[in-house]
Amino acid sequence: MRILLIRHGQTDWNIQDKVQGSSDIPLNETGIQQAYATKDMLKDYVFDIVISSPLIRAYQTADIVCEGRENVIVTDGRISERDFGKFEGVSYKQNMEYRKGAWSLKMDEQLDTVEAYPLFYKRVEGFLDEILKVHYGKDILLVAHGGVSIAVGQYFRGIPQSGLVHEYILDNCEIAEYSEVDINKKL
Repeated sequence: MRILLIRHGQTDWNIQDKVQGSSDIPLNETGIQQAYATKDMLKDYVFDIVISSPLIRAYQTADIVCEGRENVIVTDGRISERDFGKFEGVSYKQNMEYRKGAWSLKMDEQLDTVEAYPLFYKRVEGFLDEILKVHYGKDILLVAHGGVSIAVGQYFRGIPQSGLVHEYILDNCEIAEYSEVDINKKL
């Protein structure tokens, strides 16, 4: 059993350093090219199951990566990006309130209108618990978001020694692989 997680390709908001969250932003031309490059990198992989976030940037990436394969792409809202509320469309680099609190592991430090990280983590954790039970032994491709890559990294590898779960974030079209060793620790 193996789980591969791909973060979606680049969007215009990525290059503008804007928080996307639940905003449904499509891939830009670079993101489309990244998805095709990822498709080439994965040409020798076989997937039993492909699950994507329903947000267009993730689904477009999954669709390109799976071109020419017989896989049906299943969507699951539990691996949609976090809802960042009032911060969506705002530059995360310029907003200190967002930078200080968005990834806090404590409920009492969460930002107004933002889906709390602990609640978001529980959503992703429930999804992963289910796929490990239902699809144990299968090779699975997940296509999702930067925030989801953080939660998946925490799920399989725990909180980093630094305490900064943000260390697990993937770049656009970067792939994280979770092997049977990682998976068996969760069973």
